[in-house]
Amino acid sequence: MVILGKTKIKDALDKHPELKEVLIGYSAKFKKLNNKLIFNTIAKWATFNDVAKVGNISICDLLHTVNNTIGEGNNLASNFPDCVKEMNIQTKNDNPDWYNDVKQFIHFDVRNIDGYFFPEIINKLNKLKDGQALTVINSFEPIPLMRMLDENGNKFYGESIDEREHHLTILYQKSKIGIDSKIDWKKQLDLFPELNVIGMLKDPFEIIVKKAQSIEAGQGFVLIQAFQPDPLINLLKQMGFETYIQREEEMRYKMYFYKPISKDTSKVKGEKVPVVIQSATPVTYPIIMKMLQSKELMSKIEIKELKVWDETEKHMAWIVNGKADISFSAVAAASKLFLVGSDIKMMSVDIWDNFSILTRGYKANNFGDLKGHKIHMPLFKEAPPAAVTNYLMKETGYNPEDFDFYYGKPFGRPKTIMNDFIAGKADTVLLREPEASFALFHAGQDAFHSISYSDVWKTINNKEIKLPNAGLIFKNDFLNNHPDTAKLFVKVMKEAIDWVNNNKKESAKMAFDIMGQSPETIEFFLNRAHFEHIPTSEAKDDLFEYLKVVDKKAEKNLDKLKKLFL
Repeated sequence: MVILGKTKIKDALDKHPELKEVLIGYSAKFKKLNNKLIFNTIAKWATFNDVAKVGNISICDLLHTVNNTIGEGNNLASNFPDCVKEMNIQTKNDNPDWYNDVKQFIHFDVRNIDGYFFPEIINKLNKLKDGQALTVINSFEPIPLMRMLDENGNKFYGESIDEREHHLTILYQKSKIGIDSKIDWKKQLDLFPELNVIGMLKDPFEIIVKKAQSIEAGQGFVLIQAFQPDPLINLLKQMGFETYIQREEEMRYKMYFYKPISKDTSKVKGEKVPVVIQSATPVTYPIIMKMLQSKELMSKIEIKELKVWDETEKHMAWIVNGKADISFSAVAAASKLFLVGSDIKMMSVDIWDNFSILTRGYKANNFGDLKGHKIHMPLFKEAPPAAVTNYLMKETGYNPEDFDFYYGKPFGRPKTIMNDFIAGKADTVLLREPEASFALFHAGQDAFHSISYSDVWKTINNKEIKLPNAGLIFKNDFLNNHPDTAKLFVKVMKEAIDWVNNNKKESAKMAFDIMGQSPETIEFFLNRAHFEHIPTSEAKDDLFEYLKVVDKKAEKNLDKLKKLFL
C-alpha cells in the first residue's frame, strides 16, 4: 500500500499501526493521535494532505517519511502526480441558496479553546432549530470537519477571512464595514477592517497583496505590523492607495490604506479577471513586484491567490490540481507535469543559467577539485540538478560515482543548503538563485563561485546554447477563456524583466523587504541573475537539448512536448 496525499490517516494506521509512533515523532501535530476519541473522529476523515495543509507541513517530506518506513519509498515516485493530488471537497465560491434563508446564526469561536472541541461542535449542531445555522470560527480551515460534513450529506459553507481566521457555517454573510466616501477617510479610521500580520510565521506578502486587490474604490484596510515595510507601502501607493501611518509603540505600527474613487470618468472599466498566480522560487520576486505596479495589468486582473513557494512540490501540486492559472515554473517540472496529463502551455523562458557550485575554504577550478568533499545537492538524486551534474561531469571526463553527493533527508532544500554553507557546516554546495547569491554574500571572503554550470554547458556544446531554467506557464483553460489577459500579462512581464535588468539598485530597494534580505544583498543577487524573456518558439533548441539531459522520459517524448511549448 503506497500512502498518497489523499490517503486517510485512519486507513493508513489500520493497515500499518507502526506508523503511529513515526507520525507522533514527526510532528507535534500528530500527538493527539494518542487520544482515542480524537483518533476515532478526526483521523477517520483527515487525509495526509489535510494534516499537511493545516499544520503547514511539506506533503512530500511527510509522504517520503511514511512510505520509506513501510518499504514503499521506491514506489512513491511511480504514483506521480497522484501522490500530491487532493480529495476535493464540494464547496461553493458564493453563498449557497439556503444561506439567505437562515434566520439566526449561532457563532462558536474555538480559537482560544485548548482542549478537544469537536464533541461540542456536534452537540451544538444537534441543538440547532429550524432557521438556525452554526458558524464555527477557527484559526485554520477545519478540513476534517468539512470532509465529515461532506460525506454525511450536511450543507455547509466555508470562508477564509484571512490566514488566521476561518468561518465554517453549517445549516454567514461576512459583515462588510463601510467607509463613507463623502467624508474624509482619515476621520473614519475606526471603520477600517484590520489585517494583523504580527507574529505570522509565513511571509505575509501574498496575503497583503490579495487583501489590497479585494478592496473596492472608496474603501480601505489597516495593516498591523511590527515594523514599517516601506517597499510594500510604496507598492500599494503605486496600486492607487493613499496611506496614513500610526506608530502605536516600538514594535507595533498601524498602516491605513485607502483606495479613492477615481475622478476620471472617461474610462469605462470592465470586470476584472480572477487569477491565481504562483512561483516555484523566490527568484521571481523582483519581477512580480514590478508587475504589481502596472496600472494597466492591475485594472484587468483580480489576484485571488499569489504564492511564492520555497517548496517546489507545493507549486507542482497547485498545477496538478488545476488551482494555478499562471505559474513561474522550472522547465523540467513543466515538462514532467505536461507528460502526465496537466493541461498547460509554456509561453516563454525567462530565467537562465541558474545553478552554480560554491565552495568555501578552497577554490575549485573544475569538477576534479571537488573530490574528497561532500557535495550538498538540492532535491534528490533523480531530480534535474543531479541529472545535469552527472551529464556535465561525464562530458568533461569525470565519473560521477567518484564523488560524494549528499541530498539531505528526505531530500535537499535550497534554503537549508544555503544556511549550512553560510554557517560553515558545508564547504561544497550546488545552489540555484537567489540562494546562491545570498550564500556568497553572507559567507565571507573564503567563499567562492567555483563552477558555473552555464559556462560548462556552453563549452560542451561548443556554441551559445543556454541552460533554460524556468519560465512562464498558463493553464490552457485560462488561455482559451482570457487570451487578451494572458497576452497583457506576458507583455507586462517582459517590460518588468527589462526594467529590473536596467534598474537593479531601484529593484533591490523595492524587493529587499519581501525577500528578507538587505538592499545590498538583493542588488548583489540581481547582478548575478540571468533574467531574459525569450518566447519558447525561439528557444526550442535550448529547451530540447536541456530536456534530453534532465529527463529520459522527456527525451523519448520530444514530439509530444512540442505541444507544451507555444
